[in-house]
Amino acid sequence: MDIHQLQTFLAILEHGSFSRAARALHITQSTVSFHIKALEDRLGVVLLERRARPVRATSAGATLAPYATRILALRDEAKATLQGQGAGTAGNIAVACSTIPAVYLLPGALARLRRTSPGISVSLEVSDSSRAIAALRARDCDLAVVGAREQDKRIVYTPIGTDEVVLVARAGDATAQTGELSAGDLASAPIILREEGSGTMGAVADILAVRAAQRQTGPAIRVGSTAAARQCLLQGLGVSFISRLAVAEDLREGRLVELSLLGTPVSRRIYAARMRAREPSAAVTQLIRCLKQGG
Repeated sequence: MDIHQLQTFLAILEHGSFSRAARALHITQSTVSFHIKALEDRLGVVLLERRARPVRATSAGATLAPYATRILALRDEAKATLQGQGAGTAGNIAVACSTIPAVYLLPGALARLRRTSPGISVSLEVSDSSRAIAALRARDCDLAVVGAREQDKRIVYTPIGTDEVVLVARAGDATAQTGELSAGDLASAPIILREEGSGTMGAVADILAVRAAQRQTGPAIRVGSTAAARQCLLQGLGVSFISRLAVAEDLREGRLVELSLLGTPVSRRIYAARMRAREPSAAVTQLIRCLKQGG
């Protein structure tokens, strides 16, 4: 069935005659007649009672009419959606994100995106940097927002913000008394570590390698999120390398203290990553722009 034939059929039902339908569609009456005959021939049924005044649908025509209406509505919906995607005002974006940008960068960026492009929907999966990049490679997401980059020429990394990884302890703990630690002190101190693959672990990998090389090391607790690391810090379970963004309020309020250690704080960038071979949609480009505005 041809879209134009269906449109002509519905116009006749709406206006009651071939001639009025022709005027409404800005085509000739002979074209209207041609469309209806071609449609009836294709379907093998008579759709209109031509001698009736006004022209009305046969039983077959009455059956077709709601389908024709839905087909044209879907045509219009598809056209509007595609035009919106092309303009960056509509679409769907799947984002894989590590915890720090998910909590401290994405909400503001999504608020800016909502103001400029309210028709864009975003789904967000939060894990760590390594798993977010793996999701990007597997095409499970359109964009990965991460605190560490991997050496892969297939991936384009766009810097969208900065952060610092700081060494922190609970105020009043023995390790916090002097406000600083030596490499030897760090080796013997109890420590709270993030999971392998997190951007935080990657940022301080060299410092942790020195600690691991010591003959005696303090006990370690390994956690799967920044929020868990912060809670362990507040319970006095050890020192931890953690994002300054995550503990900024605790540092201001004096619940936690930053410790001085050679090589810290460690500056790092936050990136929006996409596959080089996939041309970003206008919606993805809009989101990257909003992320950069807040970075």
